[in-house]
Amino acid sequence: MTEAIRADYHDTTDLLHMEYDRRIGYYSMPGDHFHDHYELYYLLSGERIYFIKDRSYRIKAGDLVFVNRSTVHKTLESGMQGHERIVLYLQPGLFAAMLVSSELAEGLTEPFRWDIPIVRFPAHIAKVTEGIVAEMVKEMRKPDEGSGMLLRHRTLELLLHTYRHRHLGRIQMDDQDPALHPKIQIVVRYLNENYQSPLTLPEVAGKFRISSHYLSRLFKQTTGFAFSDYLNLLRVKEAQRLLRESEESVTDIALLAGFGNFSHFGKMFKRTVQMSPRTYRQEYNERDGIKKV
Repeated sequence: MTEAIRADYHDTTDLLHMEYDRRIGYYSMPGDHFHDHYELYYLLSGERIYFIKDRSYRIKAGDLVFVNRSTVHKTLESGMQGHERIVLYLQPGLFAAMLVSSELAEGLTEPFRWDIPIVRFPAHIAKVTEGIVAEMVKEMRKPDEGSGMLLRHRTLELLLHTYRHRHLGRIQMDDQDPALHPKIQIVVRYLNENYQSPLTLPEVAGKFRISSHYLSRLFKQTTGFAFSDYLNLLRVKEAQRLLRESEESVTDIALLAGFGNFSHFGKMFKRTVQMSPRTYRQEYNERDGIKKV
């Protein structure tokens, strides 16, 4: 692996986006994020650490990673230089646009809802997966007539292939090498359950009988997130839900989501979502209104 390569595909419907990257050296995702679409990640070569929700997983070449909608996640370097991956971003409307029945769509998206959303197939099944992905990468790097149609169908083929053989590739807890420090996993789960409370790093460190400095360093090292950034992401995610599903005022939503300072809430929301809370609610209501017509 001597040359960095990147290729992108954006479907004209905005329901499907793909990224292919061959990276040289060490690399960790610079941003902390979650999004409202499904993310399917396939590692072609190398090794990665993938943090999803409250656990970190050591991902090997040939693994498929399914990240559900609105799930906080991040990839980190594992100590091994260089890796090659493809990521598919799927909007929920893609299945209806491809005339997939709701029942089948439920099955195809099942792995996104697993407790451990990793698929690691035995060699004979993995070879088929690798072939499908290789065709996708080839089409992305050298697009031709009908590339969009082919890539949409390859996406559906990959999902269907995984669904049909899921019993052979589903990872169980006993099969997964722990990549997250046990103490940090407990802390992460505690934050996931209590982010609406006024938590601080010293208070959480004291609760789990470790020093603030050690917690801060270990949290960043094993999850890829700074402690405060992760807490803010959880709160922004809850604020988005409340803006969509409730009629509470934006000020009250800031408090309900765990932000003690309204100005700080506005800054964190805009930094994460790229728009203000009021604009987010307005745009969601407009889209929702169109759907209901």
